[in-house]
Amino acid sequence: MIEPNELKAALERLISGGATDDDRRSVQSALLAGRIVHATGERGVGIGGDATGAVIITGDVKLQLPLPQEAYEAFRKKLFPAPQGIPPPFPDLIFIGREEAVHEVKSILGTSHGAATRQRTAIVRGWPGVGKTTLVSVLARDPDVARTYPDGVLWTSLEQKPALISILAGWGRALGREDLLRAPSPERAAEQVRELLEQKRMLLIVDDVWEASHGALFIGVRGHDCGLLFTTRLTEVAEVLALDSLDEQIYKLGALTVEDAMKLMLILAPAVVGQYPNECRELVNDLERLPLALHVAARLLTVESKYGWGVSDLLRDIRSGAAIIAAEAPADRIDSGRIPTVSALLKKSTDMLDEHTRESFAYLGAFAPKPATFDSQAMKAVWQVEDARPTIRELVGRGLLEPAGADRFQMHALLVAHARSLLVP
Repeated sequence: MIEPNELKAALERLISGGATDDDRRSVQSALLAGRIVHATGERGVGIGGDATGAVIITGDVKLQLPLPQEAYEAFRKKLFPAPQGIPPPFPDLIFIGREEAVHEVKSILGTSHGAATRQRTAIVRGWPGVGKTTLVSVLARDPDVARTYPDGVLWTSLEQKPALISILAGWGRALGREDLLRAPSPERAAEQVRELLEQKRMLLIVDDVWEASHGALFIGVRGHDCGLLFTTRLTEVAEVLALDSLDEQIYKLGALTVEDAMKLMLILAPAVVGQYPNECRELVNDLERLPLALHVAARLLTVESKYGWGVSDLLRDIRSGAAIIAAEAPADRIDSGRIPTVSALLKKSTDMLDEHTRESFAYLGAFAPKPATFDSQAMKAVWQVEDARPTIRELVGRGLLEPAGADRFQMHALLVAHARSLLVP
């Protein structure tokens, strides 16, 4: 790992225009690992910044490099240039602890060394809020991906009710064709986009897939030399899209390690972590190190600490999960001009369930231990049914339970809090 002083020197060379390729790789790696962040105002006070200026800092040693916000944005775009086509938005959230995930997904796509050996499909699945979209946003700007797919990236986020013809027409426009909105069906539009992609080497990124049939449409779009990357929270969707190669194509994006979760909290809420280090470590464990929950928790704690009341009571509320799901999600989750609550994001999953399955999910929240793991017999008793397996299969398929081996199943702490909220009229 590059030393902080060497990292600062590489940053200075990049900013001045005298950087080498090694400088660029070192700074890219450090930025993605969370060793470099940009802080303004109060957020930087505890870890190397000042209360007024914009600075770049490292999380390891107290170093700083003055750089205004506008200059930093220009620097970041230069360091991670947007590919041709339609790239995903550059992630505003801090990207920590995902070096292995980047490497593994690149391996599935066959881009680890800049040259895919055959047509590849990768599927990233994981809990809501684990960082799937942030991961693919970084991958879209990865140098190896750029070498493998020199014609660029086409990205879309499907959500639950996608306007498929409009999405494909947008891809068509990016490829130089303006008339796909007049296609009689999504299938016909997909055929026409495939014709445009047949001579291209592009990475197609289809984010947030809720229906396997929607994802299958984009499998048909892919040209012979194009890669395809899906994300989904739904286990059943991932398994259908992977066809017969589940182990080879599906990458399960897990929560952060404790140490990486603490690094994230230190960057986001340095003063609180400095004053309550043990309580914050307990907090990241209770939140099971989910990036979405950590971002929301850090924001709540930072705001509360400004009043000078201390944050002990709020720490307890956040550890229970109730304060998290009632809070607004991070700003990058904006939808139709509004930032939804965390609860609204989670309801997207539970609203898909039939009434019986949704009630069964809610009852698990009421009886959940810490950590929330259950066996099928316990769920059978809670639900008072003869056979719990059909409901378990549905909850696993919808990404609300995760198999944990030996007839045990896990529910994430944030989903436990959401399940309990469903019991409140």
